[in-house]
Amino acid sequence: MGYLQELQSNSWRAERWGCFVQNGKEGHYMRKNKRVLAVLLSAAMTIASLTSGGTGGVPARAATSTSSFQDLNQQQITEAMGVGYNLGNSLEANDAGTPNETAWGNPKLTEQFVLAAKSAGFQSIRIPVSYLNKIDDNNGYQIDSAWLDRVQEVVDYCVKNDMYAIVNMHGDGYTTINGGWLFCGSSDQTKIREKYKACWQQIATRFKDYDEHLIFESMNEEFDGTYGTPSRTAYANINAYNQIFVDTVRKSGGNNDQRWLLIPGWNTNIDYTAGDYGFEMPTDNYLSSNIASGQKRIMISVHYYDPWDFCGTESGATTQWGDSVTDASKKASWGDESYMVSQFKKMYTKFVSQGYPVVIGEFGAINKENYDSQNKTCRAEYYQKVCYYAKQYGMIPVAWDNGYNGDYGFAIIDRYSNKVVHQELMDAMMEVYGGNESATATGITLSQSSMTIHIGDEKQQLTATLTPADSKDKVLWSSSDEAVATVNSKGQVTAVGAGTCTITASVPLGYKATCEVTVPQANYVRAKMYLLETASWQSVISDEYVDIYSDGGDFSLSLDATKSQLQNIGSLYIKDINAADDEASVFDKATIKVKSFEINGQKYTMKNDTFTYDVSQKASGDGLICPIFNFSFINVWANTHVNNVTVENANYKAYFNNVNYQTVNSVKMNFTVSGINGSDAKPTAAPTVAPTKAPTAKPTVAPTVAPTKAPTAKPTAAPTVAPTKAPTAKPTVAPTVAPTKAPTAAPTQAPVITGKKVIASNLTSTYATNDPSWLMNASDDDIVTVVYTCTDPSHANWGILGWGASVDNTWQNGDNYSAASNATEEVTKVYTVKELKKSLNIKANSDVTYLCLSVWNGGKIVSLSIASTDGETPEPTVAPTEAPTVAPTVAPTEAPTAAPTIAPTVAPTVAPTAAPTTAPTTTPAGDSKVTGSVKLTSNWGSGGIAQITLTNETGVSYTNGWTVEFTLDREITSMWSGECVSLGNNRYRISNPGWDGNWAAGKTITLNCGVGAGSDSPVITDIVMQ
Repeated sequence: MGYLQELQSNSWRAERWGCFVQNGKEGHYMRKNKRVLAVLLSAAMTIASLTSGGTGGVPARAATSTSSFQDLNQQQITEAMGVGYNLGNSLEANDAGTPNETAWGNPKLTEQFVLAAKSAGFQSIRIPVSYLNKIDDNNGYQIDSAWLDRVQEVVDYCVKNDMYAIVNMHGDGYTTINGGWLFCGSSDQTKIREKYKACWQQIATRFKDYDEHLIFESMNEEFDGTYGTPSRTAYANINAYNQIFVDTVRKSGGNNDQRWLLIPGWNTNIDYTAGDYGFEMPTDNYLSSNIASGQKRIMISVHYYDPWDFCGTESGATTQWGDSVTDASKKASWGDESYMVSQFKKMYTKFVSQGYPVVIGEFGAINKENYDSQNKTCRAEYYQKVCYYAKQYGMIPVAWDNGYNGDYGFAIIDRYSNKVVHQELMDAMMEVYGGNESATATGITLSQSSMTIHIGDEKQQLTATLTPADSKDKVLWSSSDEAVATVNSKGQVTAVGAGTCTITASVPLGYKATCEVTVPQANYVRAKMYLLETASWQSVISDEYVDIYSDGGDFSLSLDATKSQLQNIGSLYIKDINAADDEASVFDKATIKVKSFEINGQKYTMKNDTFTYDVSQKASGDGLICPIFNFSFINVWANTHVNNVTVENANYKAYFNNVNYQTVNSVKMNFTVSGINGSDAKPTAAPTVAPTKAPTAKPTVAPTVAPTKAPTAKPTAAPTVAPTKAPTAKPTVAPTVAPTKAPTAAPTQAPVITGKKVIASNLTSTYATNDPSWLMNASDDDIVTVVYTCTDPSHANWGILGWGASVDNTWQNGDNYSAASNATEEVTKVYTVKELKKSLNIKANSDVTYLCLSVWNGGKIVSLSIASTDGETPEPTVAPTEAPTVAPTVAPTEAPTAAPTIAPTVAPTVAPTAAPTTAPTTTPAGDSKVTGSVKLTSNWGSGGIAQITLTNETGVSYTNGWTVEFTLDREITSMWSGECVSLGNNRYRISNPGWDGNWAAGKTITLNCGVGAGSDSPVITDIVMQ
């Protein structure tokens, strides 16, 4: 894990945790083709087919550090490593930046302790190691030899006892500790990469003759210190580190050219590793030719502590999880067993099915038994389920143990006595990984050999009977096609989509039994009512549903909600649960007329009572994505259609007025459906009541993740009902990290604008079209301009716009941006067509059936236009860097360069002129007074992001360029909204960016820049207009 920011001031906490509090609020879901996913998943249960070399088990033999290397394929290494154990808070512990094995309260590791872990049932040991100040920066980055000796000694404890050892570089990437240096967000990547390569060269050389029991892990939870969507630039640096690691280890000699290597993505986060956020698999160009063609020898590392409320939050509020819950108020609102399955399935689909083993390098839940006795049982279930689904999806789980056995500790084995202190956790893991030695079942049968189940039905229970009857063997359940039906660890089957599949139950000795499952194709819409409440981001779902056939009819739906839930409505809607996210409802068209809503019998009328569902429209004004039968009546991110309802957009909540609240409140909706184009069966006479409290099909009970404390960098372009993660604070004006690219010089020639076409104007709702020919038929160099603002001054910069498109039948999210800090100010964003297409992943031969520029939180599209250019704009004379340089590569001249760039990397605060003059006018006379302020929008100790605000009080308007000087008490390391020159002693000269030379009298400009370490409240002084 990472390191708490309070480590240095709270040593007691460091001893207990030694880890960075991950908020566990992760992720955006990417739409996947479920049929393809299911085909891939069907191979999970026969993972041997994933590898082309070798068969089944691993021949047993003694392992020593210098024994001959035994090559293990994917299936073999996964089986051999079994379930693993972390020696946490030992070799990664440090004292003021100097590694110290006992600094965080644990004793020195011994061989007896490793043997105790082996005896308990663990097959692998992960050894977190920090190097920090043990690296001599003044001597070729040499690692202290005595420290490497100690690391090797601990590795030997494992390897010589036939255990697999994972050695990593653990704490060097954390900005929160002294001595950290592996910073993917830093501008000085040249030195970092040199140091990183030198370190791994030494580590790899030291261990090059070790056999296959040793696995190197490139780094730990590497990220730039900011939560939310990853910075592409920082992610590119992580990818570069992984490539350096693979190349360096492979070329270091000995057995390292065939050793399994382990690499993480962004912060070992499942969503950010499996999703389209920037992860790149390193090439393995130096892999030994002894490895069979097509086989991989790279593993992927992720960590799993979800839901964080249960796993890591140091509080007695959330102490229960899973089927063991006895008090619903003590369980998290998200992160249940189905969520775990969905996360592991992502890793299977992305990596395991492609030949890359996945190591869950850390998982666990802290001890809260003193706050709730049921926590002991719930923790055991959690550990068992992680292991169960890890094994099912071909992954390797490694439990975290920090050595602390008190409240909020992770200890499994006591470091002093070498005794297991939480046998219930060991028993839970050994249910899955206990091996065949104790297996007794020699037969298995199921309660049903076939079943038919409809989408929306309750889970259907399959019961396994073992022979002999007293066998305690763990049954492993699997589905041959999870796009049709899924089965959980208890043998409960859930319908997902129409088709047939086989459910298989197996026991350790290889005996199996099957059940054929049929899910009929629905010829009706099965609708439920949903209330998304934003106090804890849970969905309340009606127990009952209605089946709507082609001749429509009158219907009613109701759900029960608490007072708090009714006072924090994010959205209230109905949806077809027969249709999965990437599928369509059975009807092409339908009209719904809402008669009324009733709260505890009190009626509320409608502002707009008629709604049309039409697949040809693709999306509605409420941002609801077709072709799913889905209607939203209250939506704080879009429109509210019910009278006498108060909407507080800024607080993400709405509520009915004048409600006579009860302990449990009834929300009832009465409606009629007509104008249906589809099948021709009959409607049901009355609602069918399904007793489950949670939905048995999409959507999930809770948001896919808990909300972040800050907005994500890319909200969904058109939220289905509400954004995946709703922001709880204002979006930052500056990017969380430096822009992905900043040009180092202007192009040699400006484009000539010859024509302009306005696509849309004055829109406070989403611009959407099924005919994006204006973009698809445009030249790459044509200019797309978006001018936008915020309509609500109280929102300040909350007005949000975001591009989205359906590209080759896949939804793509493009760039998004928020309004200026002054809500009435218009902001301009300029793209070339090529840049806009790239942001939406549109290729030359792509089929784009839908394009939108979504608007929410008070945003407004002032104008969207496209302009053609004469001739191509030449390439810049200096190629862009991957990240902004500390100062411009080409120093600014007394006059601007020949022409501006086509489009700024960051949107300017004032719309650019069509073509600025080639030379500045004479500097106007006037008072040189400029006032300014500075605030940090991100701060990670060794650096940060600052927003500098300057107001022109000279009485003069500058139209052809400006230059200002000032002193700032933190070093400016990069700037992406102006040209910056350091004058020494923290004095800087800033000139206008190439795309905008305007600065009107009385107007304010904003400069966004990266800064070095310094005061939490930086000060700007001595501002002078030049």
